[in-house]
Amino acid sequence: MPSHGWLTMSELTTLHPYNAETVTRYVAAVRGDVAPGALLPAAPEWIEREIDRARRGYERGLAGNDAGANAVSYGLARLLAATEPVFLTPGAGFTQFEARIDRGIGMLLRPPSRLFGDAGLETAAARAMPIRLDASGGSMGGAFIPPHLVPLWRDLLEQRLDRLARRMTEADLDAPALLGLLLETARYAAGHGLGLYEAVDVFVPGVPESEPPGMRLAVPNRKRLERGLRQRLETASRPPKPPGLLARLLGRGAAASEDLNGRHPRQVHDVTPPPDPGWREGRDEGGTV
Repeated sequence: MPSHGWLTMSELTTLHPYNAETVTRYVAAVRGDVAPGALLPAAPEWIEREIDRARRGYERGLAGNDAGANAVSYGLARLLAATEPVFLTPGAGFTQFEARIDRGIGMLLRPPSRLFGDAGLETAAARAMPIRLDASGGSMGGAFIPPHLVPLWRDLLEQRLDRLARRMTEADLDAPALLGLLLETARYAAGHGLGLYEAVDVFVPGVPESEPPGMRLAVPNRKRLERGLRQRLETASRPPKPPGLLARLLGRGAAASEDLNGRHPRQVHDVTPPPDPGWREGRDEGGTV
């Protein structure tokens, strides 16, 4: 894979489609109940090394060591990277998206402890995992969206496309490329009935030896977008034109820069869910994490 210089100042966040069966078999291998080679018969030596690393982390995680638990969550992302497409979203993973772009996604996100706990990992090790990606936590997995909520994530992106493009541009992100890739990721997972799992540092750009075997990588690229979608995102990403002389004389420029409550748009944080009639029914028991 060619080196991507634009990644050097960003966390290497990736999104990974997954199904529950793969997670359950991975946890069983970490616990020693399944032979590692059964997870990836095409690359037995590679998966043996990965599971051995995860098992050592698992032992530390049982004692509450968060770095050890992170090794378990990281190992799952590595396995998924060898079995499903990898979507590279630097600066726009789920944790970053919630913090910088739209907090409404938080109603869809679940902590990794739930994913691993449901798959059979001991509670002590699962609870040692952070709720979200930790910028200082090193290589790790983070929040996930379960399969039944992925269509709502896709709908959120589609319904708020223009607004999200503006916010991502304000956050100094390449909105058309990244938002287009996020939409592609959501559509792929929803179309295959899969969930989405985020991770960081799953591979090193430009170092083929770091890549899981058979990795299929999708990177942000405006040229990959359908023409109409690219034009729409590029238009939405442009800064608003300043008011003309007549508008300034009439005071409309000031009025246009504020919302109905007198707040500047940059001060407004929209945390409401998409206007989907099935939104509330789609939430997991227990609500927001």
